Amino acid sequence: MKPNICVLSEAETQCRDLLTAEWKAHNNQNYSLCLYQQASKTPIECWENVNAGKAEFNQVIATTTVFELREMNSQTLLAQQAFQVISAQKKFQRSRRNPWSFF
Repeated sequence: MKPNICVLSEAETQCRDLLTAEWKAHNNQNYSLCLYQQASKTPIECWENVNAGKAEFNQVIATTTVFELREMNSQTLLAQQAFQVISAQKKFQRSRRNPWSFF
């Protein structure tokens, strides 16, 4: 999954990215697979009887999300990848001052 991280600025609440998911079978065997956003019943992309696949899709994500590669018929989970959403909000902390002064 590329990119696999998004850093939100203080003004942003969601990531809007073009994501690329790519997979390849290690044993060159053909598979029928679908790419899902975790907990979703609707696939993002499916491939039938192939040994590699690639999908590009636009996504709007507000929190860290896991994408899953599942077998088409049995829904068996074969791989998963997290897309992390990190907020770059500044934390306002009171600076500590030493109460003692020698001058």
